[in-house]
Amino acid sequence: MTGRPGFFCLIFIRLVMSLMLFPVTIFVIPRPAQAAPAILENVSIPGSAISDLQGNVVGVTIPLKRAGRLLLLEGTIDNVSGNFILDTGSSGLVLNTTYFRNAIAVEDEEGGGVTGSTASMARIHVKHMVVSELNFTNISADATPLGHLENRRGVKILGLFGMSLLKNLELVIDIRNNELQIFKLDKNGNRIGPSSSVVKYDIIQPILEYRNIMFVKASIGGKVLDFCLDTGAESNVLSIDANKKVLGTVTITRRSNLNGVGETRGEVLYGTLNEFSIGDSRRLIPMETIVCSLTAMSRKYGYPIDGMLGYDFFAKGKIYINLVKNELGICLMSEEKK
Repeated sequence: MTGRPGFFCLIFIRLVMSLMLFPVTIFVIPRPAQAAPAILENVSIPGSAISDLQGNVVGVTIPLKRAGRLLLLEGTIDNVSGNFILDTGSSGLVLNTTYFRNAIAVEDEEGGGVTGSTASMARIHVKHMVVSELNFTNISADATPLGHLENRRGVKILGLFGMSLLKNLELVIDIRNNELQIFKLDKNGNRIGPSSSVVKYDIIQPILEYRNIMFVKASIGGKVLDFCLDTGAESNVLSIDANKKVLGTVTITRRSNLNGVGETRGEVLYGTLNEFSIGDSRRLIPMETIVCSLTAMSRKYGYPIDGMLGYDFFAKGKIYINLVKNELGICLMSEEKK
């Protein structure tokens, strides 16, 4: 792989904010290089492995830590220990240059955030990484400063744990119980071995995978929109360029200044999304959302998006993402089924 810009044309806006602290911070990160698949046979916490009748490990249960609305996984890279943000809105591994200063800078690469700001970028080779119970060797990653995240949340953050690290697996994200389950799949996308429990999902929806990022369609104001699935976003995001009928469903509650990585500034709107349907016209109760421009983000993704589904969406219930069938399932909490 060369260092030419064509191999890094996707630059992702990471929306990281506190709903109680202002101003909001938005930063950009590069698209990571392809990572090695997870090796689920190597488990490090006794009793958390999910096994079939023959004792073969077919999945693993991993505890999720919280830092505000960020979902964290404990991990170690080359003897450096800390936390990773579980980030389905990132295509792969992104490391914090605070702890990995031997990363090699990438020239002629710049990001495009909501404010048009940029972030420095670098690449690094990781010999060995353990994230909770997943083991990886010889991974190429991207690196960018993430110190502002650590300062805001008061936790040590080694990086962002993205989707290419979990290819051909199934994720079950259960925010209420602070739990992540990962299952092996066969070539048809079915779990290998019997499941320990049977969960009835209220919504099953196809998703589109594009460059290791997951997109799903949903309806607002009678319009079908494309959303990115993003556990790294602490709130949902809706494009300010959306149809007037779509924006009319949002009750604006406040405004805030927006700071980019550079010196540019802008404004975002905070509000309540009162109408949101997904799957078989299933309507979810109101969710908090941010309204801002996503033009630059769509350009860097290489895919036009109307919004991002973050913490408020994933908190609606137990959610699975099958990365072979490209399928999303939601088991709604009881209060969501009314």
